[in-house]
Amino acid sequence: MHADLETRRRVLIVMYQRYSEADRRWNLALREMSAWFPTEQQPTRSRMGDPGSPIRRLYEQRKRAMVQLEAARKKLDVARQRLAEKRQTPTTTTFLCLTYTGPVAHIG
Repeated sequence: MHADLETRRRVLIVMYQRYSEADRRWNLALREMSAWFPTEQQPTRSRMGDPGSPIRRLYEQRKRAMVQLEAARKKLDVARQRLAEKRQTPTTTTFLCLTYTGPVAHIG
């Protein structure tokens, strides 16, 4: 695999792991919150919490991890496409011109 693709792929894996962890923490916090406050008794907006609250921080960490994961995926796709285009296009075209300066032989 090309070195640039390997780097992009490793970044994508790290971003996926970060997102998975943030998503796990967010879902755990929602379950804990619903144990204290049943979901059907509160509107969706109030589940987010006030700015700076622990539940809001977890939501924002998850959202940031999701954006970073998407950016890493797009960068990997662009790197793959760039490498594919580079492989399709010949790097240089060399023309060889020969000139014969010897006697002309007639076949006949």
